[in-house]
This record gives sequence, structure tokens and C-alpha cells, in this order.
Amino acid sequence: MLWLALYLPEWPLQLVERAGSDACACVVADGPVTRPVVRCANAAARAHGVIPDMPVAAARALVGAPADGFVVLQRSATAETQALHNLACWAYQFTPVVVPLPAEGLILDIGASLRLYGGLRRLVARIRWGLAELGYRAEPGVAPTPLAACVLARARHAGLTVRACTDLAALPEHIARLPLSLLGWPDEVTRPLQALGVRRIGQCLALPRDGFIRRFGVERRRDLDRMIELVPDPQPAFVPPDTFASRTEFGFEVAHAPALLFPLKRLLQELEGFLRGRGAGVQHWHLLLEHVGQSRTRLTMGLVAPERSAERLLALAHERLVRTALAAPVLALGVAAERLLPFEERNHSFLPDAGRHAIGWEHLVDKLVARLGSDKVYRVQRLDAHRPEYGWRRVGAATSEPRPPAPSSSCKPRPLWLLRAPRALLVEHGQPLCQGRLSFLAGPERIESGWWDGQPARRDYYVARNPRGETFWIYHEYRRGPAWYLHGVFA
Repeated sequence: MLWLALYLPEWPLQLVERAGSDACACVVADGPVTRPVVRCANAAARAHGVIPDMPVAAARALVGAPADGFVVLQRSATAETQALHNLACWAYQFTPVVVPLPAEGLILDIGASLRLYGGLRRLVARIRWGLAELGYRAEPGVAPTPLAACVLARARHAGLTVRACTDLAALPEHIARLPLSLLGWPDEVTRPLQALGVRRIGQCLALPRDGFIRRFGVERRRDLDRMIELVPDPQPAFVPPDTFASRTEFGFEVAHAPALLFPLKRLLQELEGFLRGRGAGVQHWHLLLEHVGQSRTRLTMGLVAPERSAERLLALAHERLVRTALAAPVLALGVAAERLLPFEERNHSFLPDAGRHAIGWEHLVDKLVARLGSDKVYRVQRLDAHRPEYGWRRVGAATSEPRPPAPSSSCKPRPLWLLRAPRALLVEHGQPLCQGRLSFLAGPERIESGWWDGQPARRDYYVARNPRGETFWIYHEYRRGPAWYLHGVFA
């Protein structure tokens, strides 16, 4: 097995910065409401001397900016947990073994994925690039055990030069020179060790086993054994959910809908990774806007066929947002997908052609629906009814309802254009007229139906043509006189 640890430094601040906040000084506060302290600060705040664990009031005095130039956001453990969960869902596309580590990051078993992605270097580069696209910063560590991978990732964050270790036999020597503080042990353990002159992991591994256990406990010795795989280190399996929901909070007001596209792109890339991991797509997804005053707007996006490309979903959202007037400035943005559908990736030709660059009909319909609205674009669905006027209905272009069985008369000739209501024809000597005398080409086809709903139909239908070559679908009601009616026109 080979593990990749992704250490996420200043995780609360990353959630703020990924929303695209401006360059003003910003801090994430924690602690009591009456006396909050700085949990982490962005670069603009650190430039004024703001450091972690500093009272927010002192940080505000150091920055010396007006109220709108210094942003203080309260830390939300719930939002951090949900964001890490969504990141684990995104990482599931690379390996089925993903383990979230609260307040630290992720660890992934990538041993079985190396061949698929072209080796270790390409896989790690692809994951880091994907994280950057999502707006996250991560330090990677690669080792044969989960704990050793985490130690290497922390070492990279501390500015140490470390390399990936893929050989279990070489692991003890690889981590021997790393500081003991990277193990994350409490001060009551590391302080006595440092007083004994033990400051590196290799020195700690060299201590007598029994004496170490008597002095510092069996749990710390087990940590060392797990790190070099003297004892097993099973990890809890992460199971992605059947639905997706992600949210980002801005920390400032967004008054124009097009400005939402940048943070929305990151949320949709997160959704795409989740769908790739599940081998699924979505045909309907929701865009949630949280406004000033706690009001919300819910926009539902529909597609003709299941899709998971963030680029396509963003293009449809752009068509919708540029024509949306915000009810109030937006403070937070969310994306939700409640129903996953099977997705089949389309095969692409080895040799590109001109048709490859043309927009497909599904893409065109989705774009028209997003631009014009779902009430302006629809398709016709066939129904199992003998009366022609009841044999179809309008449905939304993105409707995913199953198609009904074909009616028994589907083998009979039917016109492409069916009149909204039958039109009476002139009759001369018992023969119907429509731009001239009609000659019969086919028929009669008798349709007798509807006696159960009070709208009975007793008709004999014919295909007829006039001297100009126009072909019509006409009928007369038998037992009700010689009247003839035009009901449809053939193309």
C-alpha cells in the first residue's frame, strides 16, 4: 500500500479565501463571543502584525482600517466538517480509499491508482492541480503508512525538504531526521523527551521499548509502531453519500449575479469530482442563493441528458444568472444535487473532424432552456390514446419521465402537423374540397373511442391529396351526415 496525505494548513481561512474575497484584512475568530481571539489571518492582516491567538480587538487596533476594511468571520466547526466531507467526496474519484482527518486534511491509498494515472508524480500533480482549481492549498506527503505520510506532509508545511518514500524498508531512515514535534504529541510527552535530548523521530525510535512504554505509555509506542508498520494501522472506510450539497460563504455582499460565477465554478468542480467518483451524472441540480435578511432564492437547472461536466453546468448557470435580477445582495452560495443517474462517457474519435466542434442538440436545448426558460422550450410526448387530439402532450425539454408504449395505431400514416381543432371543409356533390377536389390515397381508418368520458369520437379517416400536390388527413363522422373535416397536414 502507498498513502498520500494532503495537509490543509489554516483550513478555516481557506474556506473564506476560496469564495474569492477581496484583498482587505480578514481574520477568522474563535473563542468566547465576549472576547474572541484570532484563529488565523490572511496575508493582508499578517502584514499589519496580526498573529494567531491575538484578541480580535487588538488585531483591529493594529490594522487601523475602517469597519469595511477589516473583516472578522466567526469560525464554524460545522462548515469546516462539511467542507472536508465534500473534499473527501471529490477525492473519491482517484481512489476508493479516502479517509478524512478532522482539522488536518485527507489521506488516500493511491497504490492501486498509480498505473491508471501514469505514475506517482503525475497522480500527485493532478490532485494538487485539482485542489488549486477548487481554491485549496495542500501539502502532500507520500509514504507506505498513513501516519508516516501525514508526518511527511507536516514536514513540507514546516518548510523542510522531504521526498516521497515508496519503500517500507527505507522508511525508518527516511523519517529519522525529522523533528519529533511533527508527530503531534502533546507537550507533556514531547517536553520530557526534549529534556532527555530526544528531538528527532529516529532518536525516539532508538529508545528501549520497555522503558519508553513505562515512561510515556503504550499509546505513544503504538504510534511509532504504526508509523513504521510494526503493527497494523487500519483506517475507517469513507462512503460517499447518495446526494451532494456544498456551500460557500463570502463574508461580503455580492450585488450582481454575474459576480457569482467565480465561486460557483469551484462548487461545480467539486460536484464533478463527486459524480466521477460515483460514476454518475445529474439531470437536475439546484443553485441556492442566500440573501441579506435571511431570504433565499432557489434556481433549478435541468438538462436533457445526465451530465457531470463542470464546464457545461457552469455555462448553463451563466445563461440563467445573467438574466436573473437578485432580490437582495447575496451572502452565500450553494449547490445541491438530490438524484444521481447512471452516466455513460461518450467515446471521442481519434481523428478530429469538423462535426466535433459543432454544438450537439442536447447542449443546444439545455442552453435554450437556460436562456429562455423551461416554459418556452418543450418537447412533444406521445400518449397511448386513439383520439389524435389526446395522443400527445407538451412536457419540459429536460423531463426524464419514461416514454409510454407506442399506441396500437402507430403503424398507420400520421401527419406531422395536427390542427389544434378540426376544420370543416367545403363539400361539392358529396366530395370534400381543399384548394380543389380531394382524391383519396388511403383509408378509411375507423377510430371509435371516448364513450366513457362524454367526448365520443366515431370517425373514418382518409389520406387525401388536392390538385396542388398537398396531402391532408381528413375524416367524416359516420352516422352523422356528410360533413368532412380537416385534421392534419402531411409534410
